[in-house]
Amino acid sequence: MKRTALLTGLWSIGESWGVRIVSAVVFLLLARLIEPAAIGLAALAQVYLVVVQTLCDQGITTALIQRENLEEGHKDSAFWANFAVGVILMALTILFAGPLADLYGEPRLASVLRWYSLAPLLASMSVVQAALARRELRNRALALRQTAGSLVGGLVGVGMAFAGMGVFALVGQGLVTQAIAVVILWKIADWRPRFAFSRRHFMDLFGFSFNVLATDIIGIIGAHADRLLLGYFFGAADVGYYSVAQRLISIVADFVGNGTYGTVLPLFSRIKNDKARVARGLRTAQSTLTMIVIPAFVGLAVITPSLLWVGLGERWDPSILPAQIFAFASIASWLGFYFGHVITALGHPVVRLGVVFARSLTHVALILVGVRYGIAGLALADAATQIIFYGVELTVLRRMVQFSVPSYLGEALKPGLATAAMAAAVVYLERYYGGDRSLLPLATEVVLGMAVYGAVLLAFARMRVRQLVDLAWQLKG
Repeated sequence: MKRTALLTGLWSIGESWGVRIVSAVVFLLLARLIEPAAIGLAALAQVYLVVVQTLCDQGITTALIQRENLEEGHKDSAFWANFAVGVILMALTILFAGPLADLYGEPRLASVLRWYSLAPLLASMSVVQAALARRELRNRALALRQTAGSLVGGLVGVGMAFAGMGVFALVGQGLVTQAIAVVILWKIADWRPRFAFSRRHFMDLFGFSFNVLATDIIGIIGAHADRLLLGYFFGAADVGYYSVAQRLISIVADFVGNGTYGTVLPLFSRIKNDKARVARGLRTAQSTLTMIVIPAFVGLAVITPSLLWVGLGERWDPSILPAQIFAFASIASWLGFYFGHVITALGHPVVRLGVVFARSLTHVALILVGVRYGIAGLALADAATQIIFYGVELTVLRRMVQFSVPSYLGEALKPGLATAAMAAAVVYLERYYGGDRSLLPLATEVVLGMAVYGAVLLAFARMRVRQLVDLAWQLKG
């Protein structure tokens, strides 16, 4: 199981890294070519897009992965149910595009939403195939599919931006990326849907997936309420600054933690009946992630001003403070990103639904206060939510699995000390350069920070580093 986890994790990381390298380059180019208001418009539309794509899924992906006995009827019924929902959502998107644009006072939003109406249809055509591939841990195929889609979509988006198409460059990028990914997934997938639908098989899945769907929808609305409120009260430009701050953090987050996302649920589903193994798995995940997550996000917070100047230009200065707040909040977010998935894998989707519902209510309440203070206030509201519910979900898991919380949290001590030394060194070097935000000082700060962190970690946690190296070498066997 350990070797399987590592191997599939590496392919998940390959999927994430391939996609995110392309995506990061495209993001930098588009942010330089497109005005903040246009990026804000696309960000508002993408909130809607995420919701409708989740409705297309209906929680079926998780149900297909988690179910022990999977029959052909389950697959066929899931596919056609998803496809029907995709068609309905496409029609509803076209119908309500105008009223939504009027609500936000942004006429261009209507056209953006009408084009994005193709997204739920495309999403519905790949849900079952992607779920089966993840169930079988075929992360290599998924990695190739996602990377190819992102590359082609990125090229189209950048080309449209150079042609002066503004916000529609972002729309084109998203739709082409999704379309290419669907075509490749159908090409590599072994399974094809039959023209058959079984109510019994669908209800087998939906009985489990309903809680997952409700959890996902509530979580998405809660997570993106900040953008919706910011757009309503302040306009698309502020949403653009806020979204760029979030995007900067998400690029790093994807490299740091998203590679393990597709591995957590299927692997913990396999060992859910052995609580001792689950506890060891949680401890191993904490031990590994603390050595990566803590230095990555603290370092990012320190170099954010220079990074935004070098990467995007000084017009994105309003994004600096919220990006730094997001960076610190992401430590809690990404050290506990898998908690909810483990709760689901252990067979408690109702518990996870309750936690997500409480999280969303808390987040909305906090952002209603934070929105009065603009994008920095919203970022603080998001950070407070992340920290509070890291503790809540950890407590829930502790009751299910029975492990020592002090020992679990103690895994972060040595990486935290090494990170503090790293941050001190980078701040000192930044003062030496006198606030110069050019590429050379930025590169020097990154190299010095990595060197200091690695040296201190080796001095105080040599055994943990050696264990990671040993596990990596096992993959060659």
